[in-house]
Amino acid sequence: MDNTLEITHTRRQSFQDGISGFNDVLNGFALALDVYPRLRDAVFDDCDEWRRLLQHKLAPQLSGDGCLVVAVAGGTNTGKSTVYNLLLGARKSAACSTAAATSSPVLTTSNSRHDAALRGSLLPEFIALALEAPENATRRDMPESTLWVAESPALPDSLALMDTPDVDSIERRNWLVADHIRAAGDVIVAVLTPEKYK
Repeated sequence: MDNTLEITHTRRQSFQDGISGFNDVLNGFALALDVYPRLRDAVFDDCDEWRRLLQHKLAPQLSGDGCLVVAVAGGTNTGKSTVYNLLLGARKSAACSTAAATSSPVLTTSNSRHDAALRGSLLPEFIALALEAPENATRRDMPESTLWVAESPALPDSLALMDTPDVDSIERRNWLVADHIRAAGDVIVAVLTPEKYK
């Protein structure tokens, strides 16, 4: 029995090493083609999303260093930020009685993943900034690609939680954010009210 477990572990490790190695070789190949821009563009045309998925999702997950991103999403004034804060057991996002309070997403990670999130390793679609106060996420003067990053000792390294702006907003800025959230979120928790469900 022990021999079977050892063989299984060895195969799993070989597979994980292979995925990580493939990612490294692919990035090296792209870098080598930088001196031939037309060839690079022809080879990697229309595959940016696939490469981001490989580099930031598949390779880390399969190597055992992945982080599941759970996005709390929904329509205007459904209580997304309230649910988000309840899941964390702390106030990380501004929960207001006014509609459309959250303007930029808030990502909360474990303490040890916080620096990686600020470097953009978890969600490269966004420009990450350290969250100083929950009200930061309500600022309308920030670029559409802004992501506020907080940390919580309550979260394990394998999980990150994201509060999101309204996905049904009439505000054009939220449309791009909604696309980024679709690409970034591994799991989406939909917060609904009877009116929004209809």
